[in-house]
Amino acid sequence: MPSHKPTILLFNPMPVKHQVAILNKKTTSLQVPLINVPLSLLALARMVRHDFDISIINAVTDPDYTGQILEACKDALCLAVSSMTCYQIRDGLNVCAAVREQYPDLPIIWGGYHPSTQPDQTLQNPFIDIVVRGQGELTFKEVVHRLHENQPLDGVAGISYKQDGHIITNPDQEFTDLNLFPPIPYDMIDVESHVKDYKFGKRCLDYYISQGCAAGCDFCSEPIFCGRRWTGLMPKTVVSELEHLSMTYNIDTFMIRDSDFFLNMGRVKELCRLLIEKDLDLRLTSVNGRMEQLSGLDDEMLALARKAGVCEVFIGTESGSQEALDAMNKGAKVEHIDICTRKCIRHDIDVRSSFMVGIPGIDTRDEIKRTMEAIHRMICVYGEQDRLEHMDILLSFFVPYPGTRLYEVGLKHGMQPLTTLEDWGDFDQFDFKAPWMPQEYYDLVLEFRGAMPWNSGCDFDEWCEFYEEVKERL
Repeated sequence: MPSHKPTILLFNPMPVKHQVAILNKKTTSLQVPLINVPLSLLALARMVRHDFDISIINAVTDPDYTGQILEACKDALCLAVSSMTCYQIRDGLNVCAAVREQYPDLPIIWGGYHPSTQPDQTLQNPFIDIVVRGQGELTFKEVVHRLHENQPLDGVAGISYKQDGHIITNPDQEFTDLNLFPPIPYDMIDVESHVKDYKFGKRCLDYYISQGCAAGCDFCSEPIFCGRRWTGLMPKTVVSELEHLSMTYNIDTFMIRDSDFFLNMGRVKELCRLLIEKDLDLRLTSVNGRMEQLSGLDDEMLALARKAGVCEVFIGTESGSQEALDAMNKGAKVEHIDICTRKCIRHDIDVRSSFMVGIPGIDTRDEIKRTMEAIHRMICVYGEQDRLEHMDILLSFFVPYPGTRLYEVGLKHGMQPLTTLEDWGDFDQFDFKAPWMPQEYYDLVLEFRGAMPWNSGCDFDEWCEFYEEVKERL
């Protein structure tokens, strides 16, 4: 075997066409895309770093990334692209088109949420040769070794690929325990360019403790991506890694990128106790929890989490309409919103909460009215205590992710199907206007969102005046 290792290029495309900054805001809201560590690419890189030279390009942090990729492709074994259902597709396709023109024989691999849920549609694009579906660590490792050894791809679990003009779909890869993989290799990127200023600390870095989600929400790609399976790192491993990262890179805050942090409460308790014992003085933010879980936590557990450094939870609240929640298969009740809000404020845990409107098959006016009421009640809980800076609400429109049940419901209510990868690359995942959404309601939601205190900078009294006026109009 030659001493020179072949190069593998890993690319994280730009998630939005234009980054927008709001100066008084430091959240991961729709309006303020933050710099994120390409964790999915690092998850792949850790599996092959000793056998190949790995080059990771992150469009958010690397200037002239197309030029960098074209230069690096000269001696590359393959180019691998990770993409969600958003502008990442368009940006990834633009780069792949340039690569294919200059290097027509270079294998191009795609993975991530959208290719995993739509592998055939992805492979119909002429610039893509292989799709890695779902959890990709083991699959990607085998694919690149097959490519390096010029071996066929038949039998590689978890891939779809082109062969002689046909699309071949191999069986799924087994979902694997996260503890069997090496740690995420932060040393393979320029960490300093990925450190961000967040409201709890000056040096915040992305980290994940678990993969997957056991929930079955009918609007979400995650159940398709992971098959409703979940795996989490051992608490001792988490604490060891957090300590190492905080000391190595002078990190004071970690933004937790899990889909469901609170799934295994025994594990959460052990992790909290270990963090308290270590006394690392770290803050954990954007800790994802389902509202039916959080509303059931007792004061002892919440106090333990806060003492361990959990400063903020991120809750997919989704709607103030019970009918809409049921249509989404959320498994939650509207009353959980108020329970979670009051429990978190009692324990000094900030809340980030996401709502959406425009669920197909639901009365639009009633859904918007009830969701605005729920948001206003949350704002009142914090506003009456002069603590508006301790909450944030994201309000968006229903996004018809392909492969989900609500996508099919949307088609029945007049939504036009998107049939190509290019269509999805040009899709507005933030402000999608469904055909059943009247223009006046669509405009009102945008106005409501823009007026919320963390977007407009208004105080509580000004907000209440605005809300009363909106309620009259509804």
